Amino acid sequence: MRVMNLLCQRAWAAAAYGVLLAAGAGQALAADAPQATDFSWRATLGVPTGVSLARVDVPVQALLGMQSGGAHDVRVFNAAGAVVPFAILGGADLKRTAPVAQTNSYKAYPLFSTSGDRKPARGAVAVQLDTAESTGNVWVRWDRTDLRTKAADAAASAQALQAALFDLRADKQTLSALELVLDMPRNALVPITVATSADLKDWTPVATKGPLFQFDGTDAPANTTLELVQPLAVQGRYLRLSWPGQNGVALRALTGTVAASQTAAAPLRAALPPGTADGSNAQNWILPFATPIAALHLQAVQNNSLVPVRILGRAEASQPWRTLASSVVYRLDGVGQGSSNPATALHGASLHSLRVEAGKGMALPDGGLQATVEFAPVQVAFLASGAGPFTLAVGRTQTAAAAVDASLLGSVTPAKLVELPLATLTDVVVQTPASNGLDRAASRWLPDGVSLRSVLLWVVLGVGVLALGAVAYSLMRQMAAKGS
Repeated sequence: MRVMNLLCQRAWAAAAYGVLLAAGAGQALAADAPQATDFSWRATLGVPTGVSLARVDVPVQALLGMQSGGAHDVRVFNAAGAVVPFAILGGADLKRTAPVAQTNSYKAYPLFSTSGDRKPARGAVAVQLDTAESTGNVWVRWDRTDLRTKAADAAASAQALQAALFDLRADKQTLSALELVLDMPRNALVPITVATSADLKDWTPVATKGPLFQFDGTDAPANTTLELVQPLAVQGRYLRLSWPGQNGVALRALTGTVAASQTAAAPLRAALPPGTADGSNAQNWILPFATPIAALHLQAVQNNSLVPVRILGRAEASQPWRTLASSVVYRLDGVGQGSSNPATALHGASLHSLRVEAGKGMALPDGGLQATVEFAPVQVAFLASGAGPFTLAVGRTQTAAAAVDASLLGSVTPAKLVELPLATLTDVVVQTPASNGLDRAASRWLPDGVSLRSVLLWVVLGVGVLALGAVAYSLMRQMAAKGS
């Protein structure tokens, strides 16, 4: 009887131990819920008086700490530490624009000059120029008559200029870019200058972004689009495109891209630290953030640089590199406007590593490349429930998504989201994430919302349950042996 009592006491002790172990693990898991201090970036939100629903711009410093491509590690806390309802706004939520539209195609009319005092026959119109290429009158033929006519014979001695005219007077659109159909030399930059006039006498220069180019090879970079720095109204205007000093260029036609009726918010930019050289033809970066990258701006450190490049990336260190884009990096300080390359679109790639490789058989410019990332603007709309002050927090590995659909925040229509009152940010705190290297490594293979700490706690709980089962099994065997 005494032995049986002893065995029962051991069984009760083992059961109590299991209950305590389960309770302790449960409390630890509950404590693992995100707190404001767990995030690497946080700031106090200043909400306008009497406002219950507001929005706030997420600054670039916060985006540089974001650890989820889907903005899962974003929270808005009230003074009690509770997460208030919030929604992530971006892309279409922040801008409502009409679909991209283009004009009709306009044919190019070459410009030519005549020698001496000789003038072309009927059918040619004088154009006043004052450029390095030609000063005074040159000519354009609007009517393309049969080459056997006398007018064509008279123009046979004319010299073609490196320029062409386009008649866009009847077009009522405002343009943001010019799509060109042309022949041009390969593996070289072709600067194109643009000017506009209402009378073919007085010309106004039009600022553009970057030159045209076409490189040889599979997936080689190419650009036949002249982006305009400012939208251009072309009604009642002629366009003159020139390429002085560039042989082998034949301009055939032009199509205009209609400027959007609503301008997009400016992208957020941040310079990356110097990359790691991989031989002479590649440079690598390990990114401390998972924020989707809208574009990458590569700049040569050394002047007079020109090299085609491939931009590659991967979401995990164990994955192979995949090509994201191809471009040309150039820096020509003596050229003037358009002397360096624009940013290259990456279309929202979320990356762990970034790599830039020079074209086959080429090397990167001396001094390497400077890289600047561009992020699409992000806003957070939130319901100011509970007592303030409220805190915006960003940057925590392995954090489950908590944002709700914007339609659940209230009766605000999607078109009205961008009209919500803006909250201000104060008392910004930036800290090194508390997770160690093991946490960061585990974040690459654990599911979203599952932290390494949670996994370890469940492992401890599992081991405790197994130990409890072993004790119970041993006691049962002892009781059976005593009973026999």
